[in-house]
Amino acid sequence: MEKYILFLSCMLCGAIFLGLGAYSVKKKTPMNFWSGVEIPSESISDIPAYNRAVGRLWGGYSAVWFISGLAALWRPVEATILMCVLGAVGAVVLVLVYKRIEKKYRVK
Repeated sequence: MEKYILFLSCMLCGAIFLGLGAYSVKKKTPMNFWSGVEIPSESISDIPAYNRAVGRLWGGYSAVWFISGLAALWRPVEATILMCVLGAVGAVVLVLVYKRIEKKYRVK
């Protein structure tokens, strides 16, 4: 029973991050990365490209959760470890990659 709860939890998290990525791609104004920080449209040189990059970023992070969820069906203990390690490392990678995206598309 626990493995199904872990599976559903991971799939829900993955779906949320994937949905965030899809929303980013469709958004007409710059997608915010940091909570509570609005990015003015005039500060981004190519808004559609910027939003696509942010969407790919969130889509990639969702893969961590989907992989962990699928692994939970066969090896729940190892999947939990995988989820914790990849989730934590992935969060750091998210910030680093986002900073590169922001630097690339920020009006100079």
